[in-house]
Amino acid sequence: MEEKRNSFELVETRDALDLLPAWEPQAWWFFAAAAVVVVLFLLVQLFKSRKQVDDPHREKREAYREAKAGFKGYEGNNFREAAAWVSLVLRRYLARSMKEPALFETHEEFVGRHDGLKDLPEDVRSEVGVFFARLAALKYAPEEGFLVGAGEIMSGGDELLERIHRA
Repeated sequence: MEEKRNSFELVETRDALDLLPAWEPQAWWFFAAAAVVVVLFLLVQLFKSRKQVDDPHREKREAYREAKAGFKGYEGNNFREAAAWVSLVLRRYLARSMKEPALFETHEEFVGRHDGLKDLPEDVRSEVGVFFARLAALKYAPEEGFLVGAGEIMSGGDELLERIHRA
């Protein structure tokens, strides 16, 4: 007997794996490279933050450099403006290097605080008080009463900065 072929017979002409999309190895390498870059970036940030923590005097040195640049940055010749400028530069230095609230205090509050500048020797502390009193007098003085120049005020502030920084 001859067998009849059924026309409805299912014949698989392709392998099922051929129907899946082809895997692109370039995409895998891209994601691997991106992961390596991210890991390297995180490691650099970790070591960078550890290095910054290890130097306790870094903040004081940066405040000193900033104050020196502040003294060099003044270009006026009015003694009142110079006194205000020097006061601001020194107060920023004290606030940043010694964690003093000097930047946010009035002259009387700063000089009147007994625990202020406790890390400095007594002679430097008294010199700071006298210098800030002189600056306050200059800031609010009448224009014709003083014969002091802006350069003298700036050099006095620079000398005081040197003494505070060395102490």
